[in-house]
Amino acid sequence: MTVHLINPSHVSFGIGVITPRWLYVLASATPQEYGEPTLTDETLAVFEPGLVKRGDVVGIGIHTGNALRGYEIGTAARAAGAHVIFGGIHATLYPDEARDLGGAHAVVTGDGDAIWPFVLRDCATGQLQPQYDGGRVEADSFLPGRWDLLPAGRYM
Repeated sequence: MTVHLINPSHVSFGIGVITPRWLYVLASATPQEYGEPTLTDETLAVFEPGLVKRGDVVGIGIHTGNALRGYEIGTAARAAGAHVIFGGIHATLYPDEARDLGGAHAVVTGDGDAIWPFVLRDCATGQLQPQYDGGRVEADSFLPGRWDLLPAGRYM
């Protein structure tokens, strides 16, 4: 089971202006037993759907501006047999839309930091729930990002 974390974008510049912190925080929240997650920020490079295999987990973080691209990725990943999980502010506000348009098996509302290991466990054991409430993580409990996974020289 490979964990793919994807920040969708319809436009790929090769250089990012804003670092999507959530990618690196969820990478940090991914237990070692599930291996090294693959991170794709589509502002840097387009996600390759052929990398997704049956049984993989595809986590997609969306806001209103990138939701439609996220739904395209989610639909393709579900067709490939992956577990599709949506999070982010748009999915928090419109969880049914992520299921209806993006092929989500589950939606994480609120902050994903603390709940992500449980989502992965449920994927691995075949007990995935349709929705997980991550609540709010207080600043003194923030996980450090896996900045070792940040591609050198790709963000301003």
